[in-house]
Amino acid sequence: MTRVRKLLYLAISTPVFIVLIWFFAVPDSLIKTIIEDSISNRGRPKTDISIKGLKKGLFFTVHVDNLELNIDNTPALIITDISSKFNPLHLLKKQFAFSFKGKIGTGNIEGYFRLPEDGNLKIDNVELSAVPYLASVGIEGRGLISAELNLKNNTVNVIFKIPDADIKGSVGGIPLPISSFHKIQGFLSLEGNTITIKSISLEGDKGYARLKGNITNGFMKLVLELMPDADELKPVESMLIGQYQISPGHYVIPINGPLM
Repeated sequence: MTRVRKLLYLAISTPVFIVLIWFFAVPDSLIKTIIEDSISNRGRPKTDISIKGLKKGLFFTVHVDNLELNIDNTPALIITDISSKFNPLHLLKKQFAFSFKGKIGTGNIEGYFRLPEDGNLKIDNVELSAVPYLASVGIEGRGLISAELNLKNNTVNVIFKIPDADIKGSVGGIPLPISSFHKIQGFLSLEGNTITIKSISLEGDKGYARLKGNITNGFMKLVLELMPDADELKPVESMLIGQYQISPGHYVIPINGPLM
């Protein structure tokens, strides 16, 4: 009976001890530093995050008022009203595991990560205007973007769609105005210093386009295929793409050079 009582005491006291450590031995500043260091890197492109308003809660929960992601010192994404829960058992394996939910503008973001091995992220109906990095590369306008990101073995695979795009501005190397395309979807991956664009398709008033290739260390090596509606092209647009025609109604345009 004494042995059973000891086991019961141990079963009760262990979680209480862990909770006490969480509240009194783990300062908010340490959690903030761990999160920032886990996500930030010093490669190319350089990414870093800053966190404001972090507070611990019960049962290994954390609330963050504001998290800002920067790419090469340029604001890229701001996530607000974040609620997160950590799994302390993974710390014994030198892993940082957590789930979280938050807001990007009026859209939603949620995911689970077990760093550095794997994770997944889902973005729902986020306004393009709520992603400041797009404006920094010349893309501005309206539209709702949804995406799924999966991290596995230091590679991030991204699937995204913008079914109602109304984009202003221009993208280097594309001879037709980006505002001509209203439906955009694609699949790309990020590994180290390289973004591999498996396929990004664009559909709109002037036809169809598909983009493939890679961006390494900020340098583009891409190929744009155009299948335009000839009746919708302006004379100057027909002239611009004429030299890239490989068959009737099919144009292949190389896009090489710095991203910005």
